[in-house]
Amino acid sequence: MTRTADIFGSSVVAVGAFNPAIFSPDWLERNKLIGQEDADNAKKTPSLIISQQITVFETEWFAFQVLDNQFSLTSKGALTPAFKDLAVGILSLVPHTPITAIGLNFLAHFRLGTEAEYHKIGDVLAPKPIWNSLYPDRNAAGLANLTIRIQDAERGQTPRSGNEKRISVQPSGKVKFGVLLSLNDHREIIEPKDAGMTTAEQAAALIDSEWQNSWDDAVRVFDSVVSQALSVT
Repeated sequence: MTRTADIFGSSVVAVGAFNPAIFSPDWLERNKLIGQEDADNAKKTPSLIISQQITVFETEWFAFQVLDNQFSLTSKGALTPAFKDLAVGILSLVPHTPITAIGLNFLAHFRLGTEAEYHKIGDVLAPKPIWNSLYPDRNAAGLANLTIRIQDAERGQTPRSGNEKRISVQPSGKVKFGVLLSLNDHREIIEPKDAGMTTAEQAAALIDSEWQNSWDDAVRVFDSVVSQALSVT
């Protein structure tokens, strides 16, 4: 049973050591990553900041923030591969920036058909009998935030890498009788031991090759979580 999310978005987050002041709308336009209209819109951002400590601006289709230790690009509106291309292009322009990890993140707000279906998602994923027995006089336990971590390891064994996925479920704050599902695909970037690609080049290549796969996986997981929970009798 395939369900279509009312809202679907993505963000790309990089952890490293950045120089926020260089990431201006004009810099992106000069390097042909955005057009003049996007650059003009970005410069009109009410919260526009470009400084040594932080850069913040947005256009009609993305929001951008850079701190000295984190880069974050977030989609707005319809999600397309152009969003991924922008992230790859930006990091390709700073090949010597140290980067230690990348997060390929996706979220979706699903509207359920009825209030009963809305509550069923939470009841299946987080059964209430234990909590209701602890507070019998309140008997209104509800799922607020559930996160499942998927690691590259057998249970009880040391993970083979620091790569992992985290899938979270919580009530939607934007859709009535809706649930918000999010997937964080965390990838470690390893410092090269020889004259191979720099960590920033590795990060750009990883986003270019894996972002679509993560998107497809998010769609698969989100649909499966909702469909399987609703099918439980």
